[in-house]
Amino acid sequence: MRASLRFSELFTRRRIGEVLLIAALCFVLAVLAQRNLDRKVRDYRGYLPYGVAAIVFALAFGSVDLEESSEPDETGVSRVLAKFSKSVGPMGVSLLIALLGCLDFGGNRFRPLGLVLWVGGLCFCLAYLYVSDSPVRLGEQVAALFAGKTVAISRRWLLLGLAMAVGALLRLQHLDVVPADIGWDLPYNFTDALSILRGEYRIFFPANLGREGLFFYLIALVAKFAPLSHFSIKLTSALVGILTIPVLYLTARRLFPESVALGAAFLLAINRWHIVLSRAGFRVILLPLFSLLMIYAFVRALQSYRLFDFGLAGLVLGLGLHTYFPYLFVPGALVAALFLLVLSGRRLPWTSLLPLLAIMLAIALVVYAPLGRYALEHPQEYIARAALQARLLKGDEHRTGLNLSFLMDNLRTTVLMFNVYGDGNSRFNVPAFRHFGFISGVLLVLGTFYALRRWRHGNNGVLLAFFFVLMLPSGLMALPRELPNIFRASGSIGPGLVLAALPLPVIGKRLKDLSADLPDWDVRIQLRLSSFGEAYEFLWQVGRRSLLLALPVLVMALLLIAEYRETRRFYFHDFVQVLPDKQNVSIAKEMARQIETYGDPASSFIKVWPHWFDGRALLMYLRQESEREWNPYFYLDKLDPNQPPLSLITNRALFLLNPADQEGLTVLRNAFPHCTTKPYLFPDGTPAFIVVHVER
Repeated sequence: MRASLRFSELFTRRRIGEVLLIAALCFVLAVLAQRNLDRKVRDYRGYLPYGVAAIVFALAFGSVDLEESSEPDETGVSRVLAKFSKSVGPMGVSLLIALLGCLDFGGNRFRPLGLVLWVGGLCFCLAYLYVSDSPVRLGEQVAALFAGKTVAISRRWLLLGLAMAVGALLRLQHLDVVPADIGWDLPYNFTDALSILRGEYRIFFPANLGREGLFFYLIALVAKFAPLSHFSIKLTSALVGILTIPVLYLTARRLFPESVALGAAFLLAINRWHIVLSRAGFRVILLPLFSLLMIYAFVRALQSYRLFDFGLAGLVLGLGLHTYFPYLFVPGALVAALFLLVLSGRRLPWTSLLPLLAIMLAIALVVYAPLGRYALEHPQEYIARAALQARLLKGDEHRTGLNLSFLMDNLRTTVLMFNVYGDGNSRFNVPAFRHFGFISGVLLVLGTFYALRRWRHGNNGVLLAFFFVLMLPSGLMALPRELPNIFRASGSIGPGLVLAALPLPVIGKRLKDLSADLPDWDVRIQLRLSSFGEAYEFLWQVGRRSLLLALPVLVMALLLIAEYRETRRFYFHDFVQVLPDKQNVSIAKEMARQIETYGDPASSFIKVWPHWFDGRALLMYLRQESEREWNPYFYLDKLDPNQPPLSLITNRALFLLNPADQEGLTVLRNAFPHCTTKPYLFPDGTPAFIVVHVER
């Protein structure tokens, strides 16, 4: 008997060794592949080790069951039709009231009466669905929250808090100075948020080819606590970025165990792509947040089959359409997810599911209704941005038509953005640097192939559908020279990081299953101290099996530290060096400082040079709302002492010239007896512009 046990133990140890060896082999091959791709971006031989590692990992660990239960609550399924029939009347009346409120939203304005009806109708609808679902009265549930129970903070919440703290550090540190330049879109964000603060509550903001307005209302909200400025705009996006971390945790927890959810939260906290978007001040930061909220709400609804949960999913779906245009692909991701669930053989109770999906769609349409009304009344303005992109695609000189090879090349470029080469725009990326860090890129490849192997299990189909479909806005809506696009594909960040968080917990689960029958022999560490005749003894005891199971956690911690260091270097060193206009120096901001120091904007002039500075940014830095109020720049090819603005100067003036405009500088020196010049230099010593003070 003892010999049989000994043989079984040796066999188990051998299998554990094989698992560790295969896992190590997969990681080594993936690391070598990523290093090779980083050295030679166009060397396609670098993909081979990645392919081998991913396939071996999927084959070796594809039998590991890591998914949370995807089966709906039987009670909820059996009662849903009865609940639905009772809820149709109250729900229909409340949504009708909400739609009547939209009739007051003419002229692209939210108005008090309409807003009360619209929001009130939606709130009543959701509240009724919640109460009708719950066997316990709402008042009793509220009372239970204050029943005097002891508040305990578990280890998982402490770890999530740590992830949020790390994420907050990377998103808030030096936010006032990095990035320094406001860019071309943020001046529009500034003026739109300012209009909200002044009581102009637009539904759609038509400036700059039209933009959805939810983010501008968030900027205005933050401006209630901090003055509206470039910093407060960036602070708004940073706060949204920090909020996305716990949302990713909750989403991943719906799909997988605690270890995956915490790993995904930490990976997002230190993800370079998301940090860039969080600190930029653009409304695109809402896309990763609402994409994750949609996955969470949809999976929760599929697991519970409760009316309220499908209503909540409809609310998220409708609100997301007020964020950023590529969110229009989320409904497509939902359709793809349902299609994969059907193909997987999962038995969906369609007689119950269809009414619930109808609830979700109805609420989403009512939430979208104000924006939908504007789209119907002003279709050209609503689709102006997409229409421009379509015209650019149609007229692209580098191709002859919208053909399959063109689309496949775009999609290939988009898929490679995670590990090979990324966005070439230096305002949002070190040109051509991959969008994921080294570690998260390696883990993403292994995790994606594991999920593909197990796409029939759990809600892996939902995760994969959102991951791949939300890449499409980049692959389908951009010119080849704009690919990869760090904005349009950002909805895939959250699903991608959930996939990247899978490999190590998968290995840990396999080790746990294999070592279940092994004796948990203790390792005892004893420390004895004595001082002045007194002895102190410390004993630490841990099982060998516990050490084995802690190995993936330790490896994950070390990998996260390495990724954190890489991310800090990327953003606060490499990225800062390429930020416009150069080395994180904003020409427009520095020009504004020179004019403020000079003290007389009326006699300040800037000779425009093609692609030299952003005039709207200059106006914002100087707190000027429009060029009609003050326009300091002029478009003359040559300066002429007998023509404005030189002929209008009676006393003194300030001119800002491009360093290459030596001809203009010579004219100023000849036209004014008192002329002093001083170049403003970039940190590397090259001139940014020339400051010229003249006096009659």
